[in-house]
Amino acid sequence: MILKALFERIPAVLCQGSWDTDIASIAMCSKEVTNNSLFICIKGMEQDGHQYIQEAAERGAAACLVEETFWKKSASVHGNLKQAEKKTSAYGELKLPEQMTIVSVQNTREAAAWAAAAFYRYPSKKLKVIGITGTKGKTSTTFMIRDILEAAGYKTGLLGTIDYEIGEEKKRAERTTPEAIDIQRYLRKMADSGCRFAVMEVSSQGLKLHRSDGILFDVGVFTNLGRDHIGPKEHKDMAEYAHYKSLLFQKCCFGIGNIDDPYYREIFKDASCQVCTYSCRQKADVQASDIMLVNRNGQLGTFFKVNGEEYAVSAPGEFSVYNAVAAITVCRHYGIDQEIIRKALKTIRVPGRVEVIDNDRGYLLLIDYAHNAMSLKNILKTMRRYHPRQLWVLFGCGGGRSAARRREMGCVAGKYADFTVITSDNPRYEEPERIMQTIEEGMKETKGQYQMMVDRKEAMRFMLAQGRPGDILILAGKGHEQYQEIKGDYLPFNERKIAQEILADLD
Repeated sequence: MILKALFERIPAVLCQGSWDTDIASIAMCSKEVTNNSLFICIKGMEQDGHQYIQEAAERGAAACLVEETFWKKSASVHGNLKQAEKKTSAYGELKLPEQMTIVSVQNTREAAAWAAAAFYRYPSKKLKVIGITGTKGKTSTTFMIRDILEAAGYKTGLLGTIDYEIGEEKKRAERTTPEAIDIQRYLRKMADSGCRFAVMEVSSQGLKLHRSDGILFDVGVFTNLGRDHIGPKEHKDMAEYAHYKSLLFQKCCFGIGNIDDPYYREIFKDASCQVCTYSCRQKADVQASDIMLVNRNGQLGTFFKVNGEEYAVSAPGEFSVYNAVAAITVCRHYGIDQEIIRKALKTIRVPGRVEVIDNDRGYLLLIDYAHNAMSLKNILKTMRRYHPRQLWVLFGCGGGRSAARRREMGCVAGKYADFTVITSDNPRYEEPERIMQTIEEGMKETKGQYQMMVDRKEAMRFMLAQGRPGDILILAGKGHEQYQEIKGDYLPFNERKIAQEILADLD
C-alpha cells in the first residue's frame, strides 16, 4: 500500500521523501520494524519513539510518522496532505536518514489508529463490532454476549482483559484494549476468518489514547462507573474518567446504558447514537425484577425476570444480573431467540470472575478479579447474603497505583469481611510491605480482624487451612492473571493451580 493511502482520513504533512513510498507493515516499536515498514513515533510516559528513528531506519523502515512539534516549522496546506518547508528537528541537530520518508501529524496516536484502519482495509465495516465500557462488569458482559452469539450460530471474535479470541485461536491479553495497530489487525483476521461479530472491552485508557479510533462500533454498552483508575498515571479526577468513557457513545450507532448508575446521564449527555436503557431498580427500556440468589450444593447462581420473562445466570449476585441484562439487551437488539439466550446464560463461566474452586473441606472457595474498592465491596456484600458461617477475603494492591485506593480497599474489607488476609498482588517497582501498610491504614478505621503476610502463596495456605465448613473464602485481585509482576519481571503465579495444590496438601 502506498503511504498516501494511509492518511486519507487525517491531516498530515510530508516533511521529506514521497507520498508514493510503498508500505508493507506498520509498527509503533522500533524492534518490530521490518523492511518497508511505517514506523510511528509515540510519546509515552517513559520513552519517546522519536528517539528511535535511526534504529527504525537501520531495521528497514521506509517511512516515519512524527508529531508536528518534532519540526520547528511546517508549511502551507494542500488539502489533508501538506508539504513541510523546513527539516530541522525539535530535538536539535538530529540526523535523519535521507532515504526515509518523514510525515508529521498533530497526534501520532490518533493518526496511528486511522492509518492502521486504512492499512487493514477498515475491517470494522465487515463486522458488527460491540464495545463494552465501564469500571466493572466489562469482562463478564463481554463473555456473556460472545457465548450467546456463538450459541445462536454466529462466529464471534473477542478482545478483552483475559484474552483475544478469533474462533478457536486464543492469545493471552496484554492489556484490556490493545494498541490501535493490534486492534485493526485482529479485526481484519476476524473478518477474514468469517466472524460476523466482534465483542471487545473498551477501556478509558483505550479511548483516551485513541486506540479505538477508526473503528465503526455498531453497539456500545455502559455498565457503571466507580472511583477507580484515578491517579497520576491514569485520570486526574472522575470528571475526566467519565469524559473518556462517554466517547464510546459518540462512536457507535446504538448505545445501551445502565440507568441505575449515578454517572449514566454524564456518560450519555453528548451521545450521538440511539440510546436504550436497562435497570434492576427502576423503569427502563429493559428492566430486571424478582432477583433471587440461589445456592445449590455449593453452586451459586441467580434467578431473575426481564420484562416478565424468567432467566437464570450461573453466577451470584445482583452485579451478575446487571451483566446478564446488558448482554440480553445487546442480543435482543440483534434478534437472538429468547430461548437461546436463556440456555446460554445458565452455563456461562468467566475465568477468574466469581470462579468456584472445588474442595472437600466443606467451605466455598472463590477466585475473583476484584481489585478495587467498588468490586471488592460488591462481592463481599453479595457473599454475605448467602449467610456464611464466616466470610474470609485475601487480597493485595498493585504497585504504581493510588494510595487512597489501597486505604479504601482496606476499609471495605474491614467492614464487610469477618477476617481479612492482607498480602502482595503485583507490587511492580514498590516494596510490597509498604503497599500492605497503606491497606492496613484503611483496615484500622474498622473493627475488622486481619493478618498480614507478604508471601501470597503462604497467605493462601494460611486462609485455606483456617477455613471451616460453612465458610466462604475469597481469593481476590488476581482473577484470571497467571503471574505476579515484581520489579519488571512477570513471575508465574497461577492462583487456581496453587489453591488446588494447597488443598491437596491439606487433605
